[in-house]
Amino acid sequence: MLASLLGDPMNEKADTGDRNITPHETIDERLLNRVIFFTDAVFAIVLTLMVLELKPPVFTDAVSERAAWELLFSQLFAMVMTFIVSGVFWIAHLSTTRRLRHFDWPTAVANLIFMFPICLLPFCTAWWGRDLRSGQSWGVYCIVMVLCSAANLGLVVTAARGGGRLMGGITRREWWYRVLRAASPGVAFGLGLVLLGLNQITLAQWSWLLIPIQLAVYGRTVKPTAAKP
Repeated sequence: MLASLLGDPMNEKADTGDRNITPHETIDERLLNRVIFFTDAVFAIVLTLMVLELKPPVFTDAVSERAAWELLFSQLFAMVMTFIVSGVFWIAHLSTTRRLRHFDWPTAVANLIFMFPICLLPFCTAWWGRDLRSGQSWGVYCIVMVLCSAANLGLVVTAARGGGRLMGGITRREWWYRVLRAASPGVAFGLGLVLLGLNQITLAQWSWLLIPIQLAVYGRTVKPTAAKP
């Protein structure tokens, strides 16, 4: 059954994917494009669902007006936060897939696994947006972000395995840079969970600031330097 889902191995040996099925693309290119287009569609739907959670404030008096505006601002802040972090994940995915030269079933499966926690983002964003001071909803938010980061890390490791043969080859330094960059959101929100467990809710909710700090540090210390022409 698994063989039927992942394709016939005998056929894969007979056809490496280099054969053109149209004048414009090979089988490899078509399958790789389907993976990328599917991922872009998932990200687009997730971001759209987050916007749909925003509702105009409804109030009847001064007290309810203030509460309604506070709720709207909370939901808007949560949405903006998730939009930014989702952008980090999407750019990371773009950086990984732009180097891919060949389609690969393990990479396709790893990509599909990455999409699962991404699909949970509208849910955890809406929950946290109801009360930004809630430790419980922030904990769920952090867990989903850690899962997204871990799945992205799995995708990077899978796509870059074997010396980056699917990418035309990568150096060991570039491999570490990609791995550390993929893990940075998980490290930040993982620290948020630790601080939450220590009842440091305020500090926990600022843990996301570690993401740009990590990216800046890795960019200066681990990122491979471009070869001079």
